[in-house]
Amino acid sequence: MWVRFTCPACAQTHQVDMPETTIHMTCGQTGQAVEMRLTGGGDVKSKVVGLGDDNSDEADK
Repeated sequence: MWVRFTCPACAQTHQVDMPETTIHMTCGQTGQAVEMRLTGGGDVKSKVVGLGDDNSDEADK
């Protein structure tokens, strides 16, 4: 599914093909790792992830 979202790393709009409901990619502008989750309503929730990230999988449970 092609989705458009505002990147939390560079604040620009990107368009990507999401073959899964959660993908990880690197922002081409900043080089930061970004996690994107596709919600049931078709919206994309995104956040910057990487070294020193306090948002572990434990917080999602």
